[in-house]
Amino acid sequence: MQLSSPLVAHNTMLKQLQTRVDEDPFVATNVVTAEIIEIVPSNTDERIQHLLG
Repeated sequence: MQLSSPLVAHNTMLKQLQTRVDEDPFVATNVVTAEIIEIVPSNTDERIQHLLG
């Protein structure tokens, strides 16, 4: 199994994100699999503070 880089999504609901991921051509044709993991950041770099809302 080969892992790829994580992506960060914000300002979206889990159901909407899952739909978008499922519609990705690579996911839809089973070229890759995707796993969505929800996190609650407790310590972030100041350069990405705007993502926390």
